[in-house]
Amino acid sequence: NDQLPGIHVFGGDRPDQSLWLIGVFVLLAWVSSLTKLLLRYLQNSVSTEIWRDLSDQAFARVLRQPFEYHLGRSTPELAAQILQNYDRIAAYAVRPVLQMISALCSIVLLSIGVLFIGRWLAVLLVGGLALAYWLITTLITPPLRHAVRQRLRQERESNEILYESLGSIRDIQLTGAEPYFQGQFERIAERSKPYAVLAELLPDVPRGLIEPLGISLIFVVGAIPALLTGNPQTIASILPFLATMAVAALRITAPLQDLFRGVTMLRGSLPIVSSALDLLDLPADRPTLRTPGVPSAAGVFPRHTIRLQQVSYRYPGHQDWVLEDVSLSIPVGSRVALVGSTGSGKSTTANILLGLLHPQQGQLELDGIPVDGLDLPAWQANCAQVPQTITLLNRSVLENVAFG
Repeated sequence: NDQLPGIHVFGGDRPDQSLWLIGVFVLLAWVSSLTKLLLRYLQNSVSTEIWRDLSDQAFARVLRQPFEYHLGRSTPELAAQILQNYDRIAAYAVRPVLQMISALCSIVLLSIGVLFIGRWLAVLLVGGLALAYWLITTLITPPLRHAVRQRLRQERESNEILYESLGSIRDIQLTGAEPYFQGQFERIAERSKPYAVLAELLPDVPRGLIEPLGISLIFVVGAIPALLTGNPQTIASILPFLATMAVAALRITAPLQDLFRGVTMLRGSLPIVSSALDLLDLPADRPTLRTPGVPSAAGVFPRHTIRLQQVSYRYPGHQDWVLEDVSLSIPVGSRVALVGSTGSGKSTTANILLGLLHPQQGQLELDGIPVDGLDLPAWQANCAQVPQTITLLNRSVLENVAFG
């Protein structure tokens, strides 16, 4: 019988059966590679979609916050939270979860095959590898979380220096302060380097330790009993089996590493997730002209007077009043100038008249009717201003004119 031993599926002689087996092997290799590429594409697509959705929601909520919120926040910090943190949520939280799911499926299938071949040795192998991964992951999670937290802090400080220096480039060049800002930026970058290295290295540590541990377990548990018998036939018969188990261990190590690397990255990314969720928890209830119930601009336009009635205001986090019990009546169509020294409250008064700031006491009135709630967007649509600092969009002249 000129057939391969143990092969009863394909007909023909040995060369025909060999060709069939080679063809099946090549086909399975292509299917495996294409499946991995498709899986990676789906993982990246889902994580990118979640990242964009979270960034859009956070940006929308930040724009809908009252003016006081932006007065007390650093622009570089907000920019970093919106752009960088949500990108990192996709990279360090969403994508690891997707990889954990696919790795878990691979581990289950490979474990079934290994258990079928190795039985009790396979149980020891899979259990030992899982236990070792868990112990190593538990040990490296605290330093990883600390490294991620420090990395976030250093990046926030770098962004602040970058925004401040570029926004004050005229004053920096006039005073020759370039070395100071350059030194500050370099010192922060130097401090952040070890944390960046740890944040990237620690999730890969388990695999570097587990692969040799798995091989050691196989030969210690499987080979030592055979060697102790001193029987050459027993040793010769056990070596092919141990080699097969070693290959199986290397195959199962990769999805195990993906699983526990995902767990480690997910646990280490908690500071990023916490920082990002702060923006998603912001209320988005500031009304706009498109909010149902907001009257038209013409409906609130005053006919007689614009009045501040016994207004008192202090900025959040401050105890001193900027304005205290101020009353002001402006006839419609008149010209009024606010004159005073720096810090006397001129800009604050103007911002209250524009409805940007809300006094703790007193109120803004149009023809004797208080302006609050849904009336504010309609009143602001009637207002125009010449700002103290001009902001130009990186757009066309037409778009800048339309912006105001």
